[in-house]
Amino acid sequence: MKKIGIVKEIWRYPVSSLGGERCHRAKVNGSGICGDRQYALFDACSGAVAVPEKDSRWRPALFLSSRTCDNDITQICFPDGRRIDVNEPGLLPNLRDHFGFDVAVGQYGEPTAQNVSLPQVSNRYDLAPLHLLTTASLCEIVKTAPESANDPRRFRPNILIETDCEASFAETDWLGAKLSIGPTTLNVSEPTKRCGMTFIGQPGLEEEPEILRNIVRKNRRTLGVYCDVMMSGSIELGAAVNLQIQSPNERPIN
Repeated sequence: MKKIGIVKEIWRYPVSSLGGERCHRAKVNGSGICGDRQYALFDACSGAVAVPEKDSRWRPALFLSSRTCDNDITQICFPDGRRIDVNEPGLLPNLRDHFGFDVAVGQYGEPTAQNVSLPQVSNRYDLAPLHLLTTASLCEIVKTAPESANDPRRFRPNILIETDCEASFAETDWLGAKLSIGPTTLNVSEPTKRCGMTFIGQPGLEEEPEILRNIVRKNRRTLGVYCDVMMSGSIELGAAVNLQIQSPNERPIN
């Protein structure tokens, strides 16, 4: 084992494309952080799921956020401070006012007892359960990009690792390796390819197209990594992140 850093931030995004919520600790299972990316917004007329990175009319989604309450009910939070449950009928007119067209909420999984009325929608996030990013990579990008590139909200990681490593894009070197955070074990599966979400404006952050251009120039359009969960557990802020070192006779991880 080799300690490579500590957990600096934990993020959960109950509703895809909306701002997320910072957590002090979180349970992790085979699907990732519990409660992460359970719901999505979609066009009530066409059924098309929200894609802010491709369709500018969905960009106001970044000025909404979502949170999970103690009773496991998910709420959408509006700029004026209102918080409305995803299954509350009064949510829809508020979404229409925010976006300027009819918007509804769907769920990625099978309907639950709490949300039996919400339709099922296609999951946009089948690549891997967890998204991980390091402070080292943010520091590298900000050398030649606007200062706001150092804000992890641009990149929507589940786990931000603070590392003393000076290597550029340190997590890319962990591809195929295993990380342990407390009882949780992750397999680093693939680099995270970046899209227009990295530069879209959101609360306190202006639109900055140069951020994506710098990622393309510096690291072939990738920043951060995706991880599969090998062993469930929990993670908390400040927890040590350890890289499992392979022995010379150990076969590589596929």
